[in-house]
Amino acid sequence: MDGIKLYVLTADGPVLERTVESVNLPTAFGSVGVLKGHADMLCNLEAGILRLRCEEGTIRLRIGSGIASVEKNEVNILVSSGQILED
Repeated sequence: MDGIKLYVLTADGPVLERTVESVNLPTAFGSVGVLKGHADMLCNLEAGILRLRCEEGTIRLRIGSGIASVEKNEVNILVSSGQILED
């Protein structure tokens, strides 16, 4: 799949590394959607649910507060905690 390279990291190590179609980031101002070709940005993340859309469907992660960097179709997320949620 040609999409966005996503890396979710905590101090304990990687939580998730994969290519996705879109990412919804929980910020203090609401959810921010990121698609391929999104402008570069750096933002604070609030503790909440990170939603990813990929070929298999939607993946949800419960994350602690942190930061997200979007640059050249790559999203790096550094958070205090992260856990993949089962449906």
